[in-house]
Amino acid sequence: MKFLPKATYLLVFLAAILLFLYHLSSLLVPLTLGVYLAMLIVPFTRFLERYKAHKILSSLISAFTLFILSGLFFYMLFYQITLFAEEMDLIEEQLTSAVERVQQEITSITGMTLEEQNEVVNTETLLKFIEDSIAGVVGGILIFTGNFLLVFAYVFLILLYRDKFFDFIISLYPTHKEKENTRDALKEISKVIFHYLWGRLQVMLALAIMYIAAFLIFGLPYALLITLFGALITIIPYIGPLVSGIVPITFALIFFDEFSYILIFSTCIVIIQLIESYVFEPFFLSREVKLNALVVVISVLLGGYIWGIPGMILFVPMIATVKIISNHSENLKPLGTLLGK
Repeated sequence: MKFLPKATYLLVFLAAILLFLYHLSSLLVPLTLGVYLAMLIVPFTRFLERYKAHKILSSLISAFTLFILSGLFFYMLFYQITLFAEEMDLIEEQLTSAVERVQQEITSITGMTLEEQNEVVNTETLLKFIEDSIAGVVGGILIFTGNFLLVFAYVFLILLYRDKFFDFIISLYPTHKEKENTRDALKEISKVIFHYLWGRLQVMLALAIMYIAAFLIFGLPYALLITLFGALITIIPYIGPLVSGIVPITFALIFFDEFSYILIFSTCIVIIQLIESYVFEPFFLSREVKLNALVVVISVLLGGYIWGIPGMILFVPMIATVKIISNHSENLKPLGTLLGK
């Protein structure tokens, strides 16, 4: 019977954490993103400091460099979305034509009439869904842009005061053994987050190169937009690569006329996805903390529910951090074993 009170306390504690994360999302999302980006750029900051750059100057240069690179990427993505939205009339015509072609093929194969097919898939509903999706993406980018300066202010301050934060956490533990254990855990967390993010960026770049080459060879419209979006969305585990593969195939169905050409293009996309999943990810993410697949899926879904799209990205390294902390604590080692492979 002692198990029930413990289980109750655990459930209450988890519920309190989830409510805390949910209600303070406007504060915690940019702060968490700032912490992770600071961990990503900190090797560059240390490089500048080794060459006698003042700590304030090295932190400022690092944050500004990250700001410029990220700003250029999101500017190109937003610009391409704007161009795409301006040509929605043409896209609607292409989509209507594509739906009619598919319906004719279905009729010839299955014998279903156009009326029966329209009851299953309505063209107007599909167009409305696409327009709403574009509006949602644009709105999300605008919201992100609103937090853009705040995130990089956090990056600068975290880089500047990183030693103070490190020393403060170490000072919370009384014994020398606990201090050393905590120091090892913090170093491992920083290293793991860096390798996770840097590895993800390398995978995204490799995928973008393969995508843009394939799109240009096949003559797919809006190649740059699909490449930028497809590379960016892969940062979300499992769901991202699936969406990244579906989008170009959907565009091929809309803009290509010949079924054989669409089939060849789709096969090419599937091959690229397989290379990304089974070659690039194991190569670039080999030093990533291994979480089991169930934990990753739950992290993505829970993060999406609490923080939206940013949560789907940020919750996986957050759970990886929990795993590292658990592995360095005698009382929490069973949790680390549960989260890991």
